[in-house]
Amino acid sequence: MNNTQNSIILIHYSEIALKKGNRKYFEQKLSQNILKALNDLPKGSLKIDYGRFILYLREHSPVEKMVERLKKVMGIAYFCLAYDGDIDVEVLKEEVFNKLKNVDFNTFCIKTRRSDKSFPFTSLQVNQIVGARIHIGLNKPVKIKNPDLTCNIEIFNNQVFYFFERFEGQRGLPVGSSGRVVSLLSSGIDSPVASYQMMRRGCRIIYVHFHSFPMTNKASYHNAIKLAKNLTTYQYSTKMYLVPLIKVQETIILNAPAKLRLILYRRMMLRIAETIAKRERAKALVTGESVGQVASQTLENIVAISEVVSMPILRPLIGLDKDEIIEKAKTIDTFKISIEPYDDCCSYLVPEHPETKAKVFEVRKAEEKLENWQELINQAINEVEIVKIKFLGD
Repeated sequence: MNNTQNSIILIHYSEIALKKGNRKYFEQKLSQNILKALNDLPKGSLKIDYGRFILYLREHSPVEKMVERLKKVMGIAYFCLAYDGDIDVEVLKEEVFNKLKNVDFNTFCIKTRRSDKSFPFTSLQVNQIVGARIHIGLNKPVKIKNPDLTCNIEIFNNQVFYFFERFEGQRGLPVGSSGRVVSLLSSGIDSPVASYQMMRRGCRIIYVHFHSFPMTNKASYHNAIKLAKNLTTYQYSTKMYLVPLIKVQETIILNAPAKLRLILYRRMMLRIAETIAKRERAKALVTGESVGQVASQTLENIVAISEVVSMPILRPLIGLDKDEIIEKAKTIDTFKISIEPYDDCCSYLVPEHPETKAKVFEVRKAEEKLENWQELINQAINEVEIVKIKFLGD
């Protein structure tokens, strides 16, 4: 990957190709995000050609670092370090041969993708011409399935590129192409994964984290900021609201049945998050809920909690089990932060046996007995701390 002479990074997307009339919009968003991801690194120009992005490299472009950044760009299906080949297939075969003559491999195959049908040779013919030169010149056998080395050749718009290694991207849609959402980010395992999943669908995430400081320590507060910083590597800038919930909770503790505390906490949190979402012109809320995982996530409790907001609540993890969520958290590198010790605001003075099948009319009745709860919600919103995070590189 260190040889950047006459090389480019060839970037492919997949889902964007299905967008038809809106394709240019999604391509523009992806182009912007690629440039943001590589903002501080020396590089050449970026252009789109025949459904591919071509990123030109400079002599001293840090290729390995660029590869790691591009792996996190939502909307990229795969990309590769490619070489600019000659349009003359006789010259091309010598270029490929010269690249491979000092490379250690036993078996190989050639895979040509010819989008430009005006090219005088078919994909199969290119495979045969280039393959014969390597087979004879290096005395290496061809192996179609699972070869040691694959040479990919792409021919489009009177251009030829070839490459030997492919890197997988995040796929999905470019961040920012699907609008804004507000994610309720705890310090746990689930909500960071839910946020990541919505970024993969093109959403820009604004985070809201609730804490019970000073009645609990500030560990969850600090962990949530760490998680938001980690996730910012996928969307490059982040706005985060840190909301003190303790006064709302104290009112609930003094005036409501103990078994309903958790449900009432969650109802207040959704109201606050919706207020923030409207201010931010966001279209939906996001939570990390999975049916039946904890007491507040039974179907009955989800219904009782959700009724207080009119905005859609997106739950990308709703059908996943804990092992699946943990595996994804490890993949996106949030798991180690999420398992650091912390006191969750929702665990503050929650009874040992909270209600698991709440009846909506009982919850409403309990909430009516709370004194000035709307005032307390307004106060919590007025006391929020806003943190802005930018991706500044490694």
